[in-house]
Amino acid sequence: MASKGKCPLRTDFYLLLLGILSCILTCFGFNLDVRFPVIKEGKTKGSFFGFSVALHNQTEGSQRYLLLTGAPKEKALPQLKVNETGAVYSCPITTETSDCTRMDLVSSASSLEMVEGMWLGVAIASQSAEAGGHVLACGHRYVSLLKGASDQFRMIGKCYVRGNDLTFDPNDEWQSYSYEGCNPNFYMEEEGLCNMGISAGISTTDVFTGSPGSYFWQGNVHVTWRDPTPGNSWDYISKNMDKMGKHYSYIGYSVLEGQKVLSKDSYTVVTGAPRYEHKGSVLLVLNGNNKLTVKHVLNGEQVGSYFGNSIAIADLNNDDWNDLIVGAPFYFDRKKEEGGAVYVYMNENGSFQETASIVLCGPAGSGFGMAVAAIGDINQDGFPDFAVGAPFYDTGRVYIWMGSKQLISQKPSQVIAGSDLTNGGFQTFGYSISGGMDMDENSYPDVLVGSLDDRVALLRARPVIHLDKTFTVQPSTINTTMCSPGEQSCVTAQVCFSYTLSTGNEDFKRNITVKYTVMADWGRRSTRLRFLDNKQDSFTGYLSMPSTKCQVLKLSLVDHIRDKLAPVVFLLNVSLHEPVPRVRKSLQNLDAFPVFSDKQSLLGKAQINFQKACGTDDKCTSNLQLMAEFADEHHKPYPSQGGVQVMQYNTTVKKVILMVNVTNKPAPGKLAEDAHQAMLNITVPSSLRYSAIRLTSQDIPPSDIECKFEETLLCDLGNPFVGGKMVSFLIIFETLITLYTREVVSQLQLSTISEQSDLSPVPVILKVEFTIQTTFLVTPPQVQTYFSGTVMGESAMKSTSDVGSLVEYSFSVTMQGEALGSMGTIGVEIAWPYEVANGKWLLYISEILTTGTSESHCVPPGNIVNTLNLIVSERNPRRQKREASTTAPMKIEPQAAISQQAHRQETIWLDCMHGTARCMTFSCPLHNMSTSAKVIVRARVWNSTMLEDYSKASRVTVKGRASLKLITSIPTLKMNSDTREFSLDIDPVLMEEKVYTAPLWIVILAVLAGVLLLGLIVLILWKCGFFKRANRRQMYEAKAQKAEMKIQPSETERLTDEC
Repeated sequence: MASKGKCPLRTDFYLLLLGILSCILTCFGFNLDVRFPVIKEGKTKGSFFGFSVALHNQTEGSQRYLLLTGAPKEKALPQLKVNETGAVYSCPITTETSDCTRMDLVSSASSLEMVEGMWLGVAIASQSAEAGGHVLACGHRYVSLLKGASDQFRMIGKCYVRGNDLTFDPNDEWQSYSYEGCNPNFYMEEEGLCNMGISAGISTTDVFTGSPGSYFWQGNVHVTWRDPTPGNSWDYISKNMDKMGKHYSYIGYSVLEGQKVLSKDSYTVVTGAPRYEHKGSVLLVLNGNNKLTVKHVLNGEQVGSYFGNSIAIADLNNDDWNDLIVGAPFYFDRKKEEGGAVYVYMNENGSFQETASIVLCGPAGSGFGMAVAAIGDINQDGFPDFAVGAPFYDTGRVYIWMGSKQLISQKPSQVIAGSDLTNGGFQTFGYSISGGMDMDENSYPDVLVGSLDDRVALLRARPVIHLDKTFTVQPSTINTTMCSPGEQSCVTAQVCFSYTLSTGNEDFKRNITVKYTVMADWGRRSTRLRFLDNKQDSFTGYLSMPSTKCQVLKLSLVDHIRDKLAPVVFLLNVSLHEPVPRVRKSLQNLDAFPVFSDKQSLLGKAQINFQKACGTDDKCTSNLQLMAEFADEHHKPYPSQGGVQVMQYNTTVKKVILMVNVTNKPAPGKLAEDAHQAMLNITVPSSLRYSAIRLTSQDIPPSDIECKFEETLLCDLGNPFVGGKMVSFLIIFETLITLYTREVVSQLQLSTISEQSDLSPVPVILKVEFTIQTTFLVTPPQVQTYFSGTVMGESAMKSTSDVGSLVEYSFSVTMQGEALGSMGTIGVEIAWPYEVANGKWLLYISEILTTGTSESHCVPPGNIVNTLNLIVSERNPRRQKREASTTAPMKIEPQAAISQQAHRQETIWLDCMHGTARCMTFSCPLHNMSTSAKVIVRARVWNSTMLEDYSKASRVTVKGRASLKLITSIPTLKMNSDTREFSLDIDPVLMEEKVYTAPLWIVILAVLAGVLLLGLIVLILWKCGFFKRANRRQMYEAKAQKAEMKIQPSETERLTDEC
């Protein structure tokens, strides 16, 4: 595909700007003039004046050049009594825009034809290659009417031929013949809807027309041959193509005829079929004696691209064979944003390759290739050229490609937009194109461009001249001791110019003016020479000719020249000085506005040198060598691994030093002459900040070393850096290293204007291993842990409180510096003693909590947390939302302190390292940890194991281990492993005998029994009269009786009496 490349520019900096100007002149402003176009306007808006165009040379009646243009939607002549027929107009070459004349083609119509809407002018052509050539015009929607029981309408199309003076001569066989090539007696299966004339042309002997509607829209080409012998034009032969069974191919949509296509002598008909096999094709048809025979078919490459919509032939490489140009205006490539394509097939001695030699593409949606045309050799370089229209890009564009001995260039030599034309008013410029005829007789063919805007424009070609220039500067070497600065002229520059016309016409003696600019010491910030005439470093002058003209310029030196090593470069830039156009009613003569050839170099270059003391060859050859390495604040170089220095970085490192050593000393096979303008350019990586420089060598005074930091650190090592010397210095940087820093790379580039070819960038690489600084702390339980009670089996346990005493460990991690983010994760790896050696439970994990991370729980794989799925007693189901978001350590359940029993065994150690316990290792990654996080492990001492196996121990001490690990895929990210050991002391308590407590039912029964017994006793006493009291008389009688009997009262009675 064509690449929309830019113009090639010179790579040298001092030629950049002038290269751009030169490119603009040659690439986008060659010799088709846009300032003085000939604009013609249609008489009726919307008539499509400009739909088709042709150039015509009238030699009969009067000598003049005419612009022919079709207007297929033009109103009909009044006498026809129809609304619209279309028309063809002829326009003279004048500055007037509305002086076109309508040709008399259809002035009457019979009852057996319908001319309403026939689109007369859809195709027009001129036989101007021949003296007195005819003009052809067609209307493809012409209808023939068949009378009968019901009228039959046959849209067969019709063409008209008129004489050289555009009038009708009934005695001329060319004109009197009725060009209705299709038989109207059949319908679309034959040629009843053939639409003949949608494309057409006329050659020396043939009238050829395309009829895409023939044979179910297969299409056809009709050729009418006439005997070119004078007086024998009545002799003609009609030829067409056979049925091919290619329905809906539209053969004949475009058509042309020419020699040197398939044969040097025979004519070849070339026709486009834009729907052939859906991708479109171009058919090369041999024009035989009585028949048209298809010899070759070139196929398109994209469905719907309309390959063959437009065609042209031209001998682009001047090998005496016509090459083929094919337009496909609806080609598109979304990825490249291209729209429309033109395929160029180079002729190989009468044959063509299946694929195009080159494909040119236009902007998306531009319709690039809607029109293609051979336009002759518009720059007269010996190679025919061609034009391509892109009417739907902005205001429309026409692209000009120049023929060449080599393959056609991908970029056009000129691009003309509709908006470029003065008073153009175009919106679809480039819809139709015709060229190849010199309309203003300046020996350069011109180009006529049509549009759908009811206007056309003739673009005339400007004369092309070849400029011969000579540019010299003397002397070749400046001796500053013999030439003092000031008014004395030590240097002279001479320019000489002459020109020739590209046509070779030696009679062309137009007085042209060349504008030239000479720049002295070009490309330097401060120049060392100036012109005496204007005291500047550039001089602009003008030379008028046709004969050779020369100019001598004098220059002098400036004061205090520092650089005497670099040559003094002189640059010459040349352009044409055009006169200001005068306002005139007549057509502007373009001989006054020639252009330089597009192959013309408009730049010249020369250089001279200062005399130097640098050996017999007058060249200073230096031997600058560089060594550099990174070091720490104590000037100790960092160690190397595999040839690369490695720094163990942490946040305490504040400075990094780059130690630099530069020498200019002789070596075997190498001189060490002065290094003029020796510079060292040092790139400062983003992870470092330049701080200071410190000179450490004594060979060069400190004042000779000067460093400036902008985007890079640029150090001037002296001018010159004397041979045999050395300089060493330290560059101090402050660190801006982050977790994302893999390495620190600084490029050091030595430069000098002396001769030295081995100065290459020296990369100094410091690999950074970032060591993360962390603090790891293990907090044991805050309350002493005991075991006691009775043995309980697993199946009897319902909650974790049935297991035993609660144990809670906190593993706290604090990190200095920035968070790891996506770089990695810090993990706490714990070796947890969960069983004793015999496989019994030891410390049963109930839950693992985390704080300071994106997750509130740690759930390691392997079902190691709450393996038995017990109810976790540590959790408080009534916690509020705020309390739940911040996990606090669980309050340890206190144990009753009871005095120990008699003497017990010594302390027993349960340690996985010694095989007395079994550990399971799990890891809790601290995801999205910022600066601190905590892992809280809650577990229960398995009380039953303690009672069964260690009841006689005075203390059981359990040991575990926790480590801090870095989980990352970054090899330069490091962290020192931190392992902490933790232990748990478990003490037994004295098991006292518990007071027997009777069950409740026994208590109730005993109370009831007591109440019944008491009631029974009371009843017996009552029956015995125990509760019956004696009256006072009986009491006294009793007492009297006792007294008589002298019986002593009992103690009870006595006390009763006293009371």
